[in-house]
Amino acid sequence: MGIKNSTTTFVQSLGSTQGRLVRLEVLVLFSAFIWILVQLFGSRRRRHSHGFFRFFVWAVYTLFTVLGPYTIGLLQDGPFRDQTFVLWGVLLLFIQVSADSFSVYSIHDIEQRNRVLVQHMLQIILVLWLIVNGKGHNKSYTATIWIFWIKSIIWTFRNSGNLSNASKKGGLLKQSKVVADYMMVEHERTLEDQNGPKPQTMEGYRYIFHGEEELTSLLPAAPGYRVELEEVGRKCTTIDSMWGWIETLTVYTAEDTETLKHVALSFTLFKLLKRRLCGYRIGEAGRAKTLDFVLNGLISQEGNYARAFGVIEMELAFLYDFLYTRFDTELVGYKGFAACLVITMVVWNFVSGAFSKHYHRSDLEQRGRGTDAIRWVTVVMLTIVLVLSFLPSDWDRRWDIVDDLHDRKAPSKSSISDAKDEANKSWQRALGQYSLLLNFDYHPWNVLPLLSLGMVDKTREGHKAGEKIKLTTGVIARVLSGFKESNGQFSYGTTIAMDRHQDAPTSDYGIAETLSNYCAYLVAFVPDMLPDHGYDTQRIFDAVVMEARGSLNGCDDLSSRCEKLMMAVLPSDSKCTILELGVRLGRELRAAVPDEERRWKVLADFWAEFILFLAPSSNGEIHAERLAVGGEFMTHLWALLTHAGILERPSRIDTAGGNDNGTPAYGSPV
Repeated sequence: MGIKNSTTTFVQSLGSTQGRLVRLEVLVLFSAFIWILVQLFGSRRRRHSHGFFRFFVWAVYTLFTVLGPYTIGLLQDGPFRDQTFVLWGVLLLFIQVSADSFSVYSIHDIEQRNRVLVQHMLQIILVLWLIVNGKGHNKSYTATIWIFWIKSIIWTFRNSGNLSNASKKGGLLKQSKVVADYMMVEHERTLEDQNGPKPQTMEGYRYIFHGEEELTSLLPAAPGYRVELEEVGRKCTTIDSMWGWIETLTVYTAEDTETLKHVALSFTLFKLLKRRLCGYRIGEAGRAKTLDFVLNGLISQEGNYARAFGVIEMELAFLYDFLYTRFDTELVGYKGFAACLVITMVVWNFVSGAFSKHYHRSDLEQRGRGTDAIRWVTVVMLTIVLVLSFLPSDWDRRWDIVDDLHDRKAPSKSSISDAKDEANKSWQRALGQYSLLLNFDYHPWNVLPLLSLGMVDKTREGHKAGEKIKLTTGVIARVLSGFKESNGQFSYGTTIAMDRHQDAPTSDYGIAETLSNYCAYLVAFVPDMLPDHGYDTQRIFDAVVMEARGSLNGCDDLSSRCEKLMMAVLPSDSKCTILELGVRLGRELRAAVPDEERRWKVLADFWAEFILFLAPSSNGEIHAERLAVGGEFMTHLWALLTHAGILERPSRIDTAGGNDNGTPAYGSPV
């Protein structure tokens, strides 16, 4: 009876006016706290891929989109008519629409922009109802309420416009169409340059840096029904002219000048890469000029592989911002004005509102130890809005530099310095790892999928990832050096020269193991990045796990498993399982290369070549999806090869360097 009475009393207290007020205060503060998490962790998704962090971000995003509207509903359904409570509702509405660092959780949410717009418009109407029915005549609060409500409307349509720009049915398609049409004939402009293209200085590479947005409304003209080349020349800025202008700036050090050129080039390549998300033809693919851009431009000299990789990293950071944040280049110039407005309104509320003797005109009172809780909830909310309105986003400096370059203004040295610092932490730079021989006997509990009612996917048998390995410059150099030395020609690893990399450090074992386990990780966890259908790859992986359990039953450690495999009697090739084929290859490698150190060098070169062979793909969506969960090394290679004009994996490599349909091995314009 005691427990029942206590429960009844608790329920009744929650239903009372004071209980509802406490609930409301908790939800208001918790909603603001969730906004802080969204601002802090939204852009950090591309630096972390741990499963728990991803689940945490998903939970924060879900709460953020649900909790605010629910709290606004509580404000309507109650005796909360004082201007203070109306201000809470307006601030919650503003919070909902102003989180710049987190627009959508996945790329598929972008196409649901109309649903998001309708939800926000309904909230705007509900808050307007609160305003109209509010009580009180504090001029400070009245002005603040209307200003934040109007700003919420502006931000709502801004967000809708950003989602539309990132949508395949909206701006992404239109702007990429201009770039795609232009790149189909861009090489014709190079013919005007008597000295030919120079990838080291970008002379002859008239890729669009800025201005294609102005051409999206133009109708295509006959005979090719594409955007006229003359129009692009008049209204667009190209990267060759931008680099030339940057070279004229004498106020910067050589390092700062290189940073500006890298930012401009990355932004240009980002615009070229967007075409792959739309399915447009890549007009420059298969051309020697395009391949030369990567081999002798991005990788301008031996050992300059980190520079090339850094340009691609920044390019993908631009793509992430475009797809997953609410950044709007057109509002950059208004940020200072908006910040001043927020400061003025918050300070005004502190002086003549929250700290005014006559701010509170409600019959509701709630005090604890002499402190007015309602007053301090208001103070906390206003403080959070003030602080987070000035919280810099990771993309601020990069996009500010782009904006300054477009306007032919010299960016500040602080912006350049910040851009250099941000470039080193854009991505997690980690390689996923998986070892079949270590984890084939892993049996998952799958409790969380059961408790979450299926929201969390089940973990498959043997599906246990190893600890991620830091992506080192040694791995980057090994992969890209092989690409440069082979002049962009692909192989399956069969063209390995035994005398390559004579001066390489003794890290062949680490490179071979890291890249081998990374490829196994892609098979197990990201099969859509690999050849063949992702579901087929997944099923084959499950079958190999079961084969390993049958073959290695009773072996408890890695050494005993390897020993049993190497001693096994193998059937003919036509009847071998995948595991047995691996054993056969291992035996053949031992026989062909008896020296262990040399053997690891061969394996390191093989995996470096093979991962390049795997990287080209027409499935741009999977790469865009992985940007939101830490990124993949494979995505960086995919982008690099796209700019080299390599779009597909060759079906067969012959000694002449061509594939089976006679086209060059480095790509096709299709």
